[in-house]
Amino acid sequence: MAKTSRSPRNKRTTTRKGSTRTRTRAAVHAKKKQVVKPASSRGVLRRDALGFALKAMLKKKGGRTDIEIQDAPKSHHSLMTEVPLHERAGYPLVRDKGSVDPATWRSLDGKEIIVDFSRHAWLPDTWGQGVKSTKPKSFKKTNTGGTYTVMVSPEGKVFYHRKAAEEFYGQPFSLELGFNGQVRTAKLQGQEAIQVARASIKDINAKGEIKTDADSMLFGLLKPSEKKFLVSKNKFHFCIISARRATQASGIRDLFMIQSQFVEAGVEPVWYVDEQSLKDYKKLGLNAVVGGKLTPARNKALQDAQKMGKICVQASDDISAWEYRVGKKATDRSDDACNEAYEAAKRLILSPVAAAQFILAKMRGSEEKPKLGGVYMLGSCARTFFGDEFMSKHFILGDFFVVDVDNKVRFDEEMTLKEDYDFTASHIKEYGSVLRCQRMTLRVKHYDNSGGACTNRDGKGKEEQKNIAILKRKWPRAIRDHHTRKNEVILSWPSNNDAEGLETPLPRSRPQKSERKSRKKVMKVAMKRTRSSKPRAVRKSAKTVDRVELPCSPNAKMVVTGKVAKCAGINARLKKVNGKRVYEVVGKVQYKSPKGPRMYNCSDLRYDQTFGYLTLKAR
Repeated sequence: MAKTSRSPRNKRTTTRKGSTRTRTRAAVHAKKKQVVKPASSRGVLRRDALGFALKAMLKKKGGRTDIEIQDAPKSHHSLMTEVPLHERAGYPLVRDKGSVDPATWRSLDGKEIIVDFSRHAWLPDTWGQGVKSTKPKSFKKTNTGGTYTVMVSPEGKVFYHRKAAEEFYGQPFSLELGFNGQVRTAKLQGQEAIQVARASIKDINAKGEIKTDADSMLFGLLKPSEKKFLVSKNKFHFCIISARRATQASGIRDLFMIQSQFVEAGVEPVWYVDEQSLKDYKKLGLNAVVGGKLTPARNKALQDAQKMGKICVQASDDISAWEYRVGKKATDRSDDACNEAYEAAKRLILSPVAAAQFILAKMRGSEEKPKLGGVYMLGSCARTFFGDEFMSKHFILGDFFVVDVDNKVRFDEEMTLKEDYDFTASHIKEYGSVLRCQRMTLRVKHYDNSGGACTNRDGKGKEEQKNIAILKRKWPRAIRDHHTRKNEVILSWPSNNDAEGLETPLPRSRPQKSERKSRKKVMKVAMKRTRSSKPRAVRKSAKTVDRVELPCSPNAKMVVTGKVAKCAGINARLKKVNGKRVYEVVGKVQYKSPKGPRMYNCSDLRYDQTFGYLTLKAR
C-alpha cells in the first residue's frame, strides 16, 4: 500500500514497493482538465460585458485548472476582439512623448497585459489600466481569481496597488485627476452597451459595429394610407427627461448611451433636468435646459413642442436599444406557442427617430385619431403574438412615447411616480383612444438607477402607495392592484368608458378574512353593551377622500334628483351635499340624523346613489 508524506510543503512523495516518485502540486494541476462553464443568460446585458469577456479569455489562455471559469457569450467575445485598444477605457487619455506603447505592456515576469475596458475613477490621464492572467495556486484550490487588474505608468512600470502607484506618481490620486477619464469611460461604455444590446437582439456573433436596420424595413410594414403620414425628423421635438445622473460614472454612461443613439440618427435631443443638475449636464456637452422635477419637466417639454408646432417625443435616460419583431401570429394562446412565434419572428433594430416616425404614422392613419402613442411595456413581447399588433386602450409606457401637435392633455404635477398611468387614462378619456405598438419594445433599466425618478422611491413603498392612491381616486374603475407585483397597478379601461365611476357605482369590496373575523368580534362585544340615553357624538376619525377607496371620481358633482326619502336624516343630508364635489363632502360634511349628528361618508354616498336620491355629474 502506498504511503504519502508531506516534505517539503509543495511536494508530495509517494512510496511504492521497489520505487519512489516525487512530484509537485503544479504538475498535478497541469494534468487536470480545465473547467469552463457555459455562458449564462444573466451576463448578456451586464454593465462590464466586454471586460468580463476579456477576463474569461485570459483565464482560458492561462490554462488555469485550479479554478472554475465562467465563460462569456460568443457575441461578447467577438465584440471584445473587434474593439481597438485606443477605444478602450483603460487606454491612456494622453500619451506622453516617449511613453510605452500599451500594445507592448508586460509585467516583470513577461506576462502580457491587455488594455482593460474599465478604468479606476481616480487614475490620472497619462496612466493606463490593464488586465493580466495570474499563475495557478499550487497550495489552494479556489473558484475565484485567474486575472489581476493593474495600473501602468507612462514609463511602462506596472503597479498592483494604489498606494505604491501614488508614491511613484508623487501625489495622491483623486477623483479630480480621474474626471476626464471617467467621462471618456462613460462614452466608450455607453457605446459598448449599445453594441451588446444589439448583438443580443440579433443573437449573432458580431464582426464590426452593429448598425440599426434600414428605416425602409420598418416603414414597409405601414399600410399605403399610413405611409402618407410619415414626416421628416425636423418635425419632431426630441426630449430626454433626466435629473441627478451626471455626477456618477454609471449615470454618465447611461446618458451617453442614449445621447449617442439620437446623434447616430441625425438629431440632437434636448435634456430636461432639474435646476440643481443643469451645470453638471452642460459640463458633459449635453443640450440641457431647466425643466424641474419629473412631471413639471414632462409638461415643459410638451409646452415647448407645442410652441414650436412640433410633435413631442419623450424618452427616458437609460434606453440601450429599440426593437421590433415581425412575424406570424401564434397558433394558440399558450406560452409555448407564443414563444415559438416570438423566436421565429424577424428582429429589427430601430433608431429612436424611426420608431417615433412609425408610431406617428400609425396614430394619424388610425380611424380613432389618438394623440398619444407608445411601445409595449415589457422587454419581451412574446405574449402579444396571439393578439393584435396594436392596442387602443392600453397603458402607454413613459419611457418612450409620441404626443401629436394639437394635444391638450398634461401630466398631473401632484404625482411623483406612475405619472404615465394617469397620462394614458387622461388621453383615453379626452380623445377616446391611444395607440400602443405591441411588437415594439425597449431595452431599459429602472429600479436600480441612480438619480432621476428612482430617488422618489423608498424602501417601504410609501411614495408608491401615495401615487397609487391618487390613481385610484381619479380612475376608480380603471386602476386596480397588480395581483402578483407589490406596489404595482394595472390599467384596465372599462367597456362603458366610465373610468371615473360617474355613472357606474363600484361594488362594495369584500373584506379580507382577518377583517371579517375582527368585525365579528366587535359585533359580539357591541351586543352585550346597553344602549346609552346620551346623543351619539360625531366620530373625529371620519375618513376623508384621501383615506378611502371612493366609488367614483372625487371631482364628481353631487346633484339631488328630487326624490324624497321617508327618513328625515336622509333628506337633511341631501340638502347639505347638493351641488358640491365629492371630495368636499366625504368625511367633511356633518348632518343631523334621528340618532344624532353624523359625518357624511362613503356608505352614505353609495346608498344615496343606489336608491336614486342623487346622481353624479362629470367635472
